[in-house]
Amino acid sequence: MTTASTSSTRAVRRPGASRQERRWPLPVAMVVGLLALWMLSAALLSGTHLVPYPWELAGRIVQDAPLLGANIGPTLRVAALGFLFGALAVLPLAAVGVVWAPVEPIVMRVAVVVHVIPFVAIAPIIVVTMPGEPARVTIAALQVYFPLLIGVLLGLKSTDERAVDVVTTSGGGRWAVLRYVRLPSAVPNLLGALQIAVPAAVLGALIAEFFGADRGLGAILVNAQDSLLTERVWAIALTIGAIATLGYGLVTLIGRLVFPWAGRGASVGTTVAGAEQATVARWQLILGSVVSAALLLGLWWSLRPAFQLDAFFVKDPIDVLRFLTEGNMLTSEPASVFWSRFAVATAETGVHAGIGFVVGTAVAVLGAIALVAVPGLERAAMPFAIVLRSMPLVALTPLIVLLFGRGLFGVTVLITLVTFFPTLVTVILGLRAAPEGAIDVIRASGGSPLSAALRVRLLYAVPAITASARIAIPAAVSGAMLAEWLATGDGLGDMITLAAVNADYFTLWSAGALVVVLVLALYGLVNVVDRAVSRRLGVAF
Repeated sequence: MTTASTSSTRAVRRPGASRQERRWPLPVAMVVGLLALWMLSAALLSGTHLVPYPWELAGRIVQDAPLLGANIGPTLRVAALGFLFGALAVLPLAAVGVVWAPVEPIVMRVAVVVHVIPFVAIAPIIVVTMPGEPARVTIAALQVYFPLLIGVLLGLKSTDERAVDVVTTSGGGRWAVLRYVRLPSAVPNLLGALQIAVPAAVLGALIAEFFGADRGLGAILVNAQDSLLTERVWAIALTIGAIATLGYGLVTLIGRLVFPWAGRGASVGTTVAGAEQATVARWQLILGSVVSAALLLGLWWSLRPAFQLDAFFVKDPIDVLRFLTEGNMLTSEPASVFWSRFAVATAETGVHAGIGFVVGTAVAVLGAIALVAVPGLERAAMPFAIVLRSMPLVALTPLIVLLFGRGLFGVTVLITLVTFFPTLVTVILGLRAAPEGAIDVIRASGGSPLSAALRVRLLYAVPAITASARIAIPAAVSGAMLAEWLATGDGLGDMITLAAVNADYFTLWSAGALVVVLVLALYGLVNVVDRAVSRRLGVAF
């Protein structure tokens, strides 16, 4: 009997064991394929010294281990503090915005403005007003703030209306709904937003260290690039990617331990993730717009008196308005010269950002469907996506320009790297929000996981896709300007950078302000499309 029982137990365990065994070939195949691609790239580009062989890079990492180890600590500290302060700022603002609907547009407009302000304009002000580590932590927190806010708001709106009805019919108010329904429902999206925020915080810490830091991975990265030490640049970039990957894994592990049920799909329900649309009266929308404009203009106006900044470097709204209508008072250049240059530059950046946004979103959505439909693929592919997201474009641009050129194709690749990861994570969460009952219907009909993803999960992920567009559109504009600065030498990125280099602060502040207005308009258009799509699908309420 014992023998029979043991044989029976083995027979029962074999399917699970075989499934575990089948998970290994895919990650191994991906690693082998990437190594082969790496070797081929290094061989083809051997004369350029842009891509070292794996053993050369490994030797450089071992040789530079003391240097890397001494500079990991400062970067890690800034990234961790930026991550923490960014999260502490976002969570209460998102909660208030959901409980009181008129507050949400105000919070979002301020967040979009902070996210899309050209970094070349805002970073020197932050460094001057808060020298040292506080400035670097602030810059890292600003990188975290916007994508985290979008994810938290998406989660707080991913609620089952029947659960809301139970609380309200029991006498509960908006805060009770937030506590008992919205917060538990928001956990999967909150974890996803935190996963997006980890590489954003690391990247923010690196960017902050570009501006005069004497320690940190960003500081030694700049020194390595100036000294043309390509292998050291790659060693630093891989170290940065490893830090971001470990942070992403830590957030994922904590989420699985503390909230093991999160992200497993709903058993019942007909609404989709983030489809809820709060009803806001017209007067509330108008009031929100007025309050947002007053708050932003007030903050802008207060920069000079609050921080005792020189009027030559920091222009207030009146200075910008006079420049846009009367021209440059210092050079007697008419306003029409600026407007003509700005129109041409905006058209160039619009083409770059538009194509980059479409391609990045399409690649991310297709990638998310593949990762959800193919077991084990996410575990194998996600670390590489995190590494690409956390690598600064300053380090990758020379290689991308060499491989894909300085034209539209190369810029599209750069912008795709910026927009891909946040969209990928957000859409994966939306795909997994589909009710298990709907997935079981496809399974019972003999459908594959891919068929379930295309026929059911994709429909439930539509609001997640539009929510990711709220992150991707400002990111595409910022990425386009960065690519224009580093690679193409045209568009708004080149115009703003040249203004900063030439100390033309009228052009710098005016162009920056107009970019913010344009992105706010695009963001408003995304909101309109979001509501229209949700109503068309019959999921908005």
